[in-house]
Amino acid sequence: GVQTCALPICNFAGCHVTQTLLHAINAGLVLLLVHRWTKNLPAATLVACWFAWHPVQVESVSWIAERKNVLGTCFVLLAWLAYPRRRLLSLVCFTLAALSHALVIVMPALLVLYETCMERTRLPEALRRTWLFFVPAGFAALMRVLGHHDSSQLAGYFSSVWIGTRTMFQVLGEYLTTLVAPLSLNNFYVERPSNVRLLVALGWTVGWVWAIRREKRWGWFTLGWFLIALLPVLQLVPHPTLRADRYLYSAMIGPLVLVAVLLPEKYLRTVGVIVAIWFVALTVIRLPDWRDGKTLWTDSVTKDPHSAVTHFSLAGYAIGEDDLLTAEVHARLAVELNPGFAEAHERLGGVLLMRGMYGEARQHLETALRLNPTLPDARRLLNR
Repeated sequence: GVQTCALPICNFAGCHVTQTLLHAINAGLVLLLVHRWTKNLPAATLVACWFAWHPVQVESVSWIAERKNVLGTCFVLLAWLAYPRRRLLSLVCFTLAALSHALVIVMPALLVLYETCMERTRLPEALRRTWLFFVPAGFAALMRVLGHHDSSQLAGYFSSVWIGTRTMFQVLGEYLTTLVAPLSLNNFYVERPSNVRLLVALGWTVGWVWAIRREKRWGWFTLGWFLIALLPVLQLVPHPTLRADRYLYSAMIGPLVLVAVLLPEKYLRTVGVIVAIWFVALTVIRLPDWRDGKTLWTDSVTKDPHSAVTHFSLAGYAIGEDDLLTAEVHARLAVELNPGFAEAHERLGGVLLMRGMYGEARQHLETALRLNPTLPDARRLLNR
């Protein structure tokens, strides 16, 4: 979301407390689920700790708007725990999850994967056991597509299938790198074509093939979990965000389980504790960036000064603080970095209008409407 105003009189402490409690509950449910899968309490404990303390989780837990992510995952984990013996209860929990967040609609596919990979169930029988779960999943998927259509987000993001496939393959590699070395986390990522990042993604592919050769069942199951959990955000249905930390909230469980399974027993505790401490330290460092909109977008601009969206968003926060000079600086940078960014022209025009620079303000507002005739604020400001 783009921060457009400051809300100093509001107190969201209660929301943050309940969000954190939900995340802690999810970590406990991950422990129970992974222990059921592996029958290895140390491995399950470490996976739960890694899940709880990984710095990519800061976005989902700190950002109140992501309550849907944390709550939806909670219901999904409850559904998983109920699935073997209480199918009806599992279906109810999954329905609540689908009503909470559309990204959890992949659970039926994950159940089929679990049945075929871990329980060695034949595919027809696996589908017979899980078909009811596809009903709420299909409904939630339809609602998501209609919502994207109503908000004009179904326009194709890429100019060709090849560019789209290459970009999203690169993104998958970056997600895996982020899980291991979360050193440059950002609120907004700009995906630029990079041969180096593409090679990194190929390297991760080779590594996972090696893992499958070593632990066939676990390799296929955890790889499938990772890919299926990310399926709704891999641009099969176009949407404006190519990559975000919050998308890893439940998808990370697959890779974390694989690492715990592959680690030799004699190294499991030592390596696991070191990694957990590493994640805690990085989380503590990341938390202040999410204190408010100003710190968040300032961090984004610092890490990627060539992103028009980050400058545009920081300008919006400056407007909310009545800091028009700072707002003008960042709005101008947004326009310079992306001259076709209609909303940036609109925002710059509004700032210039407030600063009494009427002639230049009119030029930018007219440009905004030429680029996007549906912008209501630009038209309203021009008619003043």
